Amino acid sequence: MTIATLAAFAASLLILFLTPGPGVLAMVGRTLNGGVWSGASYGFGILTGDIFWLTVAITGLAATSGLVEAAGPWVWLVKIGGAAILLWFAWGALQGVLHPKDPGPVSLAMPSKRGLAATYAAGIAMPLSNPKAIAFYLSFVPAFFDLSVVGPVEYAQMIAILIAMGIIFIAIYVAGAHRARNWLAQKGLKRWADGVTAALLAGVAVLLLVR
Repeated sequence: MTIATLAAFAASLLILFLTPGPGVLAMVGRTLNGGVWSGASYGFGILTGDIFWLTVAITGLAATSGLVEAAGPWVWLVKIGGAAILLWFAWGALQGVLHPKDPGPVSLAMPSKRGLAATYAAGIAMPLSNPKAIAFYLSFVPAFFDLSVVGPVEYAQMIAILIAMGIIFIAIYVAGAHRARNWLAQKGLKRWADGVTAALLAGVAVLLLVR
């Protein structure tokens, strides 16, 4: 693949990341509720799912084996699992409304490994069952880029571009949500923020199930 082709691929990813969907909303919600590490974990889960679909597109598995159709029941299991985790987080945020506490200074301390693992798993579930991600990687990318010429080197280049751009956008969204979280805590609005976060996470969970 030429430099121009790789640049065009990066531009298409830019459009994808600049049109945020439920995944970004959930990532922002996790940051508001759980902090930077939780938001970043969810974001890296989304990025992992994106890498999976790009790999499927490049290897041609979707076209040659009917992977998407065959995985139908598994997609539903992923949806249910991802939605259940988001509802669990929503319930945790709701406790901040029902039983408000003095939030104190916003901390950058890392949450438990179990909590981060659950957040990461929920992030992976989002693109694996999101029609937007599936359509982009399995329909748009093969239609505009000749994936038959993609070898190991080109694959590594495309994955590197995806990871680099994903990290940039994760940092932007998480940093913005963290600043909002800090401001809300300073203004004494943490209880209201918890209510909005609970509604946001619950809404994304429902959307994950019905799409």
